[in-house]
Amino acid sequence: MPIDYLRTLKHDELPYPETDASNIDKLRVLRAAGMVDVELPDLDEQRPVARVIAVTGLGCATLRVHAVPPRSRHHRPFARALSVLMATAD
Repeated sequence: MPIDYLRTLKHDELPYPETDASNIDKLRVLRAAGMVDVELPDLDEQRPVARVIAVTGLGCATLRVHAVPPRSRHHRPFARALSVLMATAD
């Protein structure tokens, strides 16, 4: 799933025209998954242009699930293990 591309679309001003062929393929996947509303070009168009209309509620929910967790001491298992070892060494 092209989550990184979905994340960029969430922050773009919509509607957004997309002309890059690889991004248009990502939009086809995202639309099939119900994560974007998009007007897609025919497969045989010489100069394809897709028009991204919106990131859907499902797309926004997916981005929340795949959000990068905040960094803390507890998200660094080796640092935590080291601090436990140092505390018990005294």
